Amino acid sequence: MRDPREDCTDSPSGGSSGRSHLQPPNAFDRHFLEAFARRDPAPAVPEADNAGPWRVTKLHGEGTPRWACIACGERPPRFNLREPDVAHLVAAGLAIADRSPRFRFQVDAAGTLHLMHDGYPAGTAQKESETLPLHLTGLADLRTQPLALAHFLMAVPQEVLERAGALVMEMVSGEGR
Repeated sequence: MRDPREDCTDSPSGGSSGRSHLQPPNAFDRHFLEAFARRDPAPAVPEADNAGPWRVTKLHGEGTPRWACIACGERPPRFNLREPDVAHLVAAGLAIADRSPRFRFQVDAAGTLHLMHDGYPAGTAQKESETLPLHLTGLADLRTQPLALAHFLMAVPQEVLERAGALVMEMVSGEGR
């Protein structure tokens, strides 16, 4: 497998190697964040207590390292897990698990199926899905809860973050046309 550092335009000495830059942008790259900031903002939703008190902690002891999802003031941990990325996913899921669904399907008098968001029509649909409203609610809550989003991003492999950054850059640059 090739080392991505071989694709950089600058050599370690500071000169140009003559090769093009092939490494995809990282989601935390300054250029990505600037492009991301130019998109239309998501509606502001106060997070209040919705971010949850969940934290991921490495448990110390003999044997294989374990990771715990702990709520503030709780003992013992709610979950005891083998892998840190799974612990971070559980913490993100716990932050949004008990929320009321913000999406649902509704049929109007004419028989048109509408996807409703917080009581308002968001669009029409051809077919109803039992799980889509729950998944959309989870995603909508995740995008407004910094702690849950941080836990989720901790569980995402670096290659996926880099590819997602590249895809967002493509989407943002395509919107400007």
